[in-house]
Amino acid sequence: MQTMPTHDEETRFNDCAQLLVNAWRQTMVHGIDCPLIAQQFRCSCGAEGRDVFTAFCTFLCALAVAQRRRLTVNPPGRHALTTDEVRMLTLVAAAQNDCPATLEAHLSWLAWRPLRQTLEASVRELAALLGASGQRLPVPA
Repeated sequence: MQTMPTHDEETRFNDCAQLLVNAWRQTMVHGIDCPLIAQQFRCSCGAEGRDVFTAFCTFLCALAVAQRRRLTVNPPGRHALTTDEVRMLTLVAAAQNDCPATLEAHLSWLAWRPLRQTLEASVRELAALLGASGQRLPVPA
């Protein structure tokens, strides 16, 4: 009998989730100017790759400025996701799948109140561009 994957398992093995987590981890190690990160977006998102990469960079900048505490990210190559990586994916998934309560909860947890609108705008733009390029995250639990 085959068991149904949980949301965390679906996210962990989702191509879109892997793209976002790997890019965040690579950014933490090599900086946003790393050509390998841009190449990952071009390969995964096709013609929209450059726009998705730009939106991802904007999202990371908004997250860095708005964060309420220092976020933890695993080094590249690690299979396990940190709690903050899961929260970032859930935030993007909530924006992509029109889950306003989940989106608001994660925005409240991650960002200072005066900076939430900026983070929300950036995550909505990233979610829309990911969807337009065929990259989807599962509906958050």
